[in-house]
Amino acid sequence: MTVNVAKPTRRRTPTTMAATALGLDNGSEPRASPHQTTVGRPEPLAVPVPARPAPAFTPGLSAGESMSIGEIDQTIFDCPTCSRPLALGARRCPGCATLLVNGVALSKASAFVAAGLVVGLVVGGVGGALFGLSQAAAAAPVASGLPSPGPVASSDPSVTVSAAPSPSIDPGPSTPAVPPFARASLVQTVGTNDRLTAAKAGLASALAATTFDASEVARILRSISADSIQGEHLATRLSGWTGSADIGGRLHDFYGTIHDTASDGLVASVRNTAAYQRAATAMVSLLAEIPNVDAAVRMAATTAGVPMPESASPPVP
Repeated sequence: MTVNVAKPTRRRTPTTMAATALGLDNGSEPRASPHQTTVGRPEPLAVPVPARPAPAFTPGLSAGESMSIGEIDQTIFDCPTCSRPLALGARRCPGCATLLVNGVALSKASAFVAAGLVVGLVVGGVGGALFGLSQAAAAAPVASGLPSPGPVASSDPSVTVSAAPSPSIDPGPSTPAVPPFARASLVQTVGTNDRLTAAKAGLASALAATTFDASEVARILRSISADSIQGEHLATRLSGWTGSADIGGRLHDFYGTIHDTASDGLVASVRNTAAYQRAATAMVSLLAEIPNVDAAVRMAATTAGVPMPESASPPVP
């Protein structure tokens, strides 16, 4: 029995194909190349890589230097004498020992300051002289316009005419000037008394009403309390001047009593009708003295020469 064994077919690889094309393939099995891998695959061909061009030479920079990044002019400056780079704020150049002031040589800065001082003195002196001359020229016509007394003729040459003495005027007792705070306090006191008079009329109406309104009385008492506090402040200011010290003390006591009466009435609840009736009655009786107090204030103002406005309070009988 004959067994036909098939002849193995050689695998055509890129290397075999290249050898056949060059006429180097003799039909024999290729020998294993020493560069082949253990699995029988050929080593890939080396592809030539073009050489990278050398970096262009930059003039002004050495091999060890690098390009500086940033704005150097904002951090350094050159010495005005030797052009040495210096850091901002340097007061002395280490190279030439030049003293510096804000980047300028001290000698040059001193010259600028001296020149400015001289110019300022000259301008100031000339301006002052011109101003003085202008003032003197303006005052000269006023003085020349006044008539000068002429010589008095006399029949007797030996008699000398002398000016008659001018009679002296006796000013009398001087009235002390009223300070502004006292003048303002006297005027404001009249306004405070007018408001208290209006509040008194409101309390009288509430007491005479058929139905007593405790809430309305409480509102009027709060208004009276605020006016009394302002009156005490005005009285304190009047006491600070000798011309109104007496009326200031009287007003302080009067307004203080009004404030205490209003505070005692406002302590009670608005539901306590009897308490507010008693407070309203007491306040009406106390405010009945306002015409007399207002008359005393006006008398003190008249003595001090302070004009007073018209009052809404009825005149004192």
